[in-house]
Amino acid sequence: MLYLQENCGAGTIKLGGKEMKNIYLKHWDEIRQRMNDWWTGGDAGRPVMAIQVPKNKYQGVSIDAGWLKSSSGDTEAKKAPVKESGLDAEEAEKFWTDLDVLMERNQKLFEYFYFTGETYPRFAANIGVGSLALFLGCQPTFAKDTIWYKPVLNDPENDHLELDLDNPWLQWSLRTTREAKRIADGAFLVGMPDITEHLDILASLYPTQDLMFHMMDYPDEIKRMLREIQDIWFKIYQMHYDIVCDKEGYSNSGPFQLWGKGKIAKLQCDVSAMLSTDMFDEFALPYLKEQADWLDKSMYHLDGVDAVKHLDSVLGIENLNALQWTPGAGQPDGADECWDFIYEKALNAGKCIYVLAAPQNIPRFVKKFGYKGVYLVTMARDEEMAEQLVSMRV
Repeated sequence: MLYLQENCGAGTIKLGGKEMKNIYLKHWDEIRQRMNDWWTGGDAGRPVMAIQVPKNKYQGVSIDAGWLKSSSGDTEAKKAPVKESGLDAEEAEKFWTDLDVLMERNQKLFEYFYFTGETYPRFAANIGVGSLALFLGCQPTFAKDTIWYKPVLNDPENDHLELDLDNPWLQWSLRTTREAKRIADGAFLVGMPDITEHLDILASLYPTQDLMFHMMDYPDEIKRMLREIQDIWFKIYQMHYDIVCDKEGYSNSGPFQLWGKGKIAKLQCDVSAMLSTDMFDEFALPYLKEQADWLDKSMYHLDGVDAVKHLDSVLGIENLNALQWTPGAGQPDGADECWDFIYEKALNAGKCIYVLAAPQNIPRFVKKFGYKGVYLVTMARDEEMAEQLVSMRV
């Protein structure tokens, strides 16, 4: 493979024998300003917009691998397609973990899209959703279009979680992140991988149904392990942050297009869909509050209609900055008026909002909510449509 060659100077790299200059970030100063304004609820002049605009039809690469899916929380390691069929285990693992292959795929994405609005080219060492579970002992099973984690725990009374700094998947994550940043050299941003946290990690380490029973039968043991995961999460985050942050301390989150000063993270508890409000407040909320206090900027990923019952608890987290709402499969678009109550509550609580919006729903949404503290993630069929969207005013 020829995709990893020597740097050619600041903001210029060689991929596949071709120079790739910093053409993608030509309006980076504007992006920085609007992202900073969004976090603070300031006047950015219009909503922050990440708009996916394909230059032409993909050749063997699905649109699902692009920025819209990445920004909605689906990592490349989870959703990016495999052109070839019938991959054996070794080929599938190489597709997800070989740095040459990853850089080649990212280069194709950069070439296939216009970077419109606040969209920016990025890479993160994602190896499935919730790679912290791999760092704690799960083993991945690689398939042609996904990665599965195999549970490894079964005895909450005796299970203990410790971080092994020599864990091969942790070392892969750190090494890949470090090498990607060296290769990028300013041509694209390298962000935090989707390590995820507390209950969602336990739901990978244990079979999810078993975890639900363990929370009722062994609440103290589960809380002990949640404490262990939390302490490990802080260490893992810091290790990666030390690599991805720039000289001014700015960083970006890989699974969502989030950029800003200091430590930034998307927080979540997808397991909450199966929990009562009392159990969420007992087993999840304390750890979310602690993370939000520690981070400089944080956004909660609220996933699915069964998780909406926890909205008030989430919005009560004082140092949480933003809310992102994913309706889930079969539900109306994220900017549909049926979800207005979610965004109203969030804005009234002083939180910014991150909205997955179909382009036809954006005019109504902007008219109702304005643009302060509003971040819209959408698609456009061409540059003209994208420019119409970014030119929109209240």
